[in-house]
Amino acid sequence: MKYAVWFVRLVFGAWMVPAGLNHFYSLFPQPMGSQPLSHELIVALLSSHLFDIVKAVELIAGICVLTGIYTPLALAICMPVSFCIFYWDTPLEGWGSRASLFGEAALLCNVLLCLAYIKSYRSMFALRAKPLTFGTPDAPAAAQPAGSGP
Repeated sequence: MKYAVWFVRLVFGAWMVPAGLNHFYSLFPQPMGSQPLSHELIVALLSSHLFDIVKAVELIAGICVLTGIYTPLALAICMPVSFCIFYWDTPLEGWGSRASLFGEAALLCNVLLCLAYIKSYRSMFALRAKPLTFGTPDAPAAAQPAGSGP
């Protein structure tokens, strides 16, 4: 199982790093979409400069996943980007298109890696979470008025 996670990390990271880097340093042409809606979406992202953020998240997440630094956090931050990649490649470009395979693979890799690191996320799903208290562990629960005894 460990080697399968390593393989998926390698595939995901090796995919995200060049995809994110391509926006800042041209490695290959940026796909602009072959369908009207996908083209409109990519143009809107580019015009609003949100695409800069998307590509920065891809680059940082890819580096974190490859190096193992803050991997669970990077995967959680990258999940909305992976879902948008899936949405752009699959419903907008077409379910039977070649781009659909890339969108499905990006989302699947992110989901599988999040499941592999599920222990890191467990505390976020506590039904009744208690905040950490700072200071002395035996501090009184409530302040007592001056002069009153316990």
